[in-house]
Amino acid sequence: MAEYTLLYGHFVIRYPDLPKQGPEPDGDTMKFAPANQSLVWNTKLIPRRSGRAPKINRRGISVRLEAIDALETHFEGTHQELTGGKKARDTLLAKLGFTNIEYWENLPNKIKSANKDRLPGFVLSNGIDANGRLIGFVYSGSDGPGKDGATVTVDNELLGRSINTKLLSDGLVFPAFYGTLPIKLREHLSTESQAAWTAGKGIWPRATGLPTRPAEVSDLDSLTTSVIWPKLFRRLVVFIKETGPGLEGFEEWLREDGVDRDDKVFRLDTNENIRFHDILTIEDDTVALNLHPELIVIEPDPVDGAGQ
Repeated sequence: MAEYTLLYGHFVIRYPDLPKQGPEPDGDTMKFAPANQSLVWNTKLIPRRSGRAPKINRRGISVRLEAIDALETHFEGTHQELTGGKKARDTLLAKLGFTNIEYWENLPNKIKSANKDRLPGFVLSNGIDANGRLIGFVYSGSDGPGKDGATVTVDNELLGRSINTKLLSDGLVFPAFYGTLPIKLREHLSTESQAAWTAGKGIWPRATGLPTRPAEVSDLDSLTTSVIWPKLFRRLVVFIKETGPGLEGFEEWLREDGVDRDDKVFRLDTNENIRFHDILTIEDDTVALNLHPELIVIEPDPVDGAGQ
């Protein structure tokens, strides 16, 4: 069953006492201040499949939106195409109720001012990821499907109300399905994503690194305008920083680390358990997934795995 724990609280985009040290929201991650932090620490309600404890303090915890991956606006000192990354971020913030947002000129990912620093919302979560973040579906307001800490069965109607689904159905993010996502929910979200790319919505007309549209990757600069699956982008950034320009040796580099690089994945089209390198086609300085991302299920990191 698709059972999740309901957590009420506030989404936070700015610390008024530390305005230049606040959160850096993007299209798939938000700071959330639970009304009752003890619920997050309850492993019966919020499992820790990787073994990692929640990375939470008095200001809250980061929520990683379930099932989606937005273009990176900031990762390891670089980024993907900013037009698409900012569109996903701005849409997420708007759907949570934040308006009139201004960013610091010298800190372009931190918010200088907005209509509110925090707004009420709720999360439906089924666990903590390997980075200590809460994984969940996010919603604005306080009209949730139960009391704080309640176990909720998520059906397609409730799933469709989530901001995660809205970002996916508008083509503003890529799908990123993990093995902890219930099958029925994954199938519904897959249909939404397929409809978006078939209709040419959002990022899809510009997306590369796909089976029929390889991405050219020569160096880090070439990645700053990329519209590729963000998980692949993150691997490429680390690889090029470690080894230099070009893709020579990329597959071997992935294979060297079966936790933080060469994830276990499941191919839905062939029902095969394989590795991350198996879903890539690398030729000279081009790379592409050899299947569409909604056909990939990523296995969560094992205990003590850091993951990306």
